[in-house]
Amino acid sequence: MSRRRPSRLLRLLACPQHGLTFAALLIGEASLCALASATPCAAFVVAWLLGLALWTLLEYLLHRFAFHLPPAHPLAVFGARQHFDHHAAPERTPITKPLVLTAPALLAGHAAVSWLTGSSLVAPLWAGLVAGYLGYEVMHVAAHALAPEEHPLPSFQRAHLDHHVDIRRNFGITSPLWDVLLGTRRR
Repeated sequence: MSRRRPSRLLRLLACPQHGLTFAALLIGEASLCALASATPCAAFVVAWLLGLALWTLLEYLLHRFAFHLPPAHPLAVFGARQHFDHHAAPERTPITKPLVLTAPALLAGHAAVSWLTGSSLVAPLWAGLVAGYLGYEVMHVAAHALAPEEHPLPSFQRAHLDHHVDIRRNFGITSPLWDVLLGTRRR
């Protein structure tokens, strides 16, 4: 009698930190959308999509320049050391970034941009950014936890796993756009 393999969702949530991270980001997303509930629908959608696009650039820049700092660099405490450990043992969980690093950065960024601009569009913009970050975390865990035939976007999975072989290539997890535009895409 063969044992049935756990569902994809259960494998993504096998590490408790993954579920906690996904839940915290979903709660953040819902909170930001609630904050933006008075925003006209068209403005909300445009700001949200802009935030999502902004996430892809932020993801690329952080991954390429901040997370690949040498472990002894003074700024490496902001994610490069954890990223170095991830490259050393990509199968080790947790794969998600520690909430103790990401939650304060997201909250402080939202507060600073809100204070500086006073715009009602900051909440939907940040909601798009948080949605992109949630997508990043889910896709990153999926790249490591799912078999190639199970991954919903196998070319994205291949690109990320190739990054573990050549750390000078394929920095985008949720989008290959910036790798293509900036010449760091490896096929």
